[in-house]
Amino acid sequence: MSDPAFAWSVELPARGARSSVFRASLSISSTDHGDERLRVPVAVGRALERLSQEASGPACRAELLYRLGELSRQCAHARMEDLVGRRDYSARELTERLLRDGYSGSVVDQIVSRAREVGIVDDARYGAAFARSKVLAGWGSVKIERELARRGVEASEIPGWPEEFLAPDDERARASALASRRRLTGKNDYQKLVRFLCGRGFALGLATSVARETLSGAEPPQLQ
Repeated sequence: MSDPAFAWSVELPARGARSSVFRASLSISSTDHGDERLRVPVAVGRALERLSQEASGPACRAELLYRLGELSRQCAHARMEDLVGRRDYSARELTERLLRDGYSGSVVDQIVSRAREVGIVDDARYGAAFARSKVLAGWGSVKIERELARRGVEASEIPGWPEEFLAPDDERARASALASRRRLTGKNDYQKLVRFLCGRGFALGLATSVARETLSGAEPPQLQ
């Protein structure tokens, strides 16, 4: 049965507004639920605007909400494809990005779960690529593992970590190379080198050993 009081409209944010902050607004009026106002992602708002121009649009609140759910899933899926088409994402990163765009938790869970099922999102693959790039950038294992965890990836999920990524001799050589380039002043050099190496993600034991080795072979600073 149609509702004579049923009406709805959508309002988009001003052009140029940041979509991660401003949402589209869906206004609904009906006999049973009165006036309602829902905030939806901008992409969903645009899809609703197109729907409002169709002659066979929703005839009641229930139908509109059903169509809203369909459009939300379609837009979230399109957004996911756009994001992963630019770079790889971990499941947590993708989830956080879609939530930030304004999609509901249930829709995001569906999209991310399906992406993982079909291999579009793969935390092990993402983690391996991330680890390789950071090894090349001079990061140590501790920092790499910490940053992976922040992105929702456990290092233990990566096949071959850390043996196939960081040979002990290679990691020590990289730490030594970094330490040798630090300017020594003769004041708290040991503590400064240890803090520097730990900050780059090297384990404390390795950092202290390399700092001692570096200082044992360093020339004393020149007096001014």
